[in-house]
Amino acid sequence: MNRHIATYSTVVLTCAWALFGPAPTQAATDTIAPVSWSNNQKSAAWAEELLGQVVTYQTLAEKNLIPGTFEAYVEQMRKVRELYRTGNRRATYDGVNQLMVMLEARVGGIDVHSADALWDFCYRVTPDEYHARDRHVRAKGADEVQKHEEFMRDMDERASMAF
Repeated sequence: MNRHIATYSTVVLTCAWALFGPAPTQAATDTIAPVSWSNNQKSAAWAEELLGQVVTYQTLAEKNLIPGTFEAYVEQMRKVRELYRTGNRRATYDGVNQLMVMLEARVGGIDVHSADALWDFCYRVTPDEYHARDRHVRAKGADEVQKHEEFMRDMDERASMAF
């Protein structure tokens, strides 16, 4: 029995070493920078994420689960995605804010809940440089925007401490 345990332990340690490499020395662990998450970190694929969200709403509308049509939003997000891919920062900013105007006006007869949900998602994933914060303040109120931003910062901080 002892011989099998020793053999098993050797195999496990050998596999662990092969997968993870040798244990780091104290000098190696001192040079590793800690990971810090902030509220300003946004995905580089934000345009894809936002387009995907709009397409989801379009699908729901096509199945008559929510009112309105989202074709104009899908087309606008395709333009924004392409502008972002080509690196045209000013046109991307204008395109995102045009999407926000469309949501404010409820283009396509969309309901208030869908518009607000897309608005909030856009605000959450779009890098700050591409949307006008003042539009959010006008629409939701400065206190509401500040509460939302504080909530998101708090959630990011709590998530970072969970690991």
